[in-house]
Amino acid sequence: MTDIITLNGVGPALAKTLKDHGFLTAEAVASASLEDLKAIPGIGAARAMRLKQAAAGEGAAVASVGSTRSKPTARHPAKTAKAGVEKRPVSAKSKPKPGADQTAPSKETESSAVSDAEEALSAALAAAEAAREAAEQKAAKAKAKAKKAARQAEALMEEFSKAKEKARTKAKKMKAEARRAIEHEKAKAKAILEELAQKAKEPEKVKEKVKVKSAKSASKPSSSKSADKKKVKKAAKK
Repeated sequence: MTDIITLNGVGPALAKTLKDHGFLTAEAVASASLEDLKAIPGIGAARAMRLKQAAAGEGAAVASVGSTRSKPTARHPAKTAKAGVEKRPVSAKSKPKPGADQTAPSKETESSAVSDAEEALSAALAAAEAAREAAEQKAAKAKAKAKKAARQAEALMEEFSKAKEKARTKAKKMKAEARRAIEHEKAKAKAILEELAQKAKEPEKVKEKVKVKSAKSASKPSSSKSADKKKVKKAAKK
């Protein structure tokens, strides 16, 4: 079994992602379908193809190593050159330039760099998607909170309007009651004043009655005297 981290183009982050989804070895990747690999977050069609090719190549290399080990070695190695044959000098054109192998990047290095770039891009896209979802959730919560606050404000305004109307009705009622109480007190005070005025007039009426009685009593003796004189005159004529 070959660890997944040994595959060409698989870094620590991608290895962790593959292991989290059940791909622990290169053989598991080689036996998986492209659809299974594409279902892993951050792995597209091209990357899935490269992973399968790398896994298949790794498996073939392991198999070839195993078959080489299983073959018995020859007792006498074959001679590659006859004795006495002169070696031809290497021409200047065929000599490799110094530092050529170090400067020219290999295909494995290029594919590894591409895989790392794709991995970084996938991680950045996943982070951006997570940030977008978090922002949407936050916006939805803020919107719901704003709606709730608007409903509460509307309910408070309605309660305030009802309380204001109730206070206005109560004020009108109290004003009408106060007006009626004032009118009642005015009528009561007027009745008391009239009663006092009548009581103030009663002594004058009593005085008038006394005067009338005294005048009547004073006129009675004079009338009796005149009546006596008349009687005397009548008696003298007779």
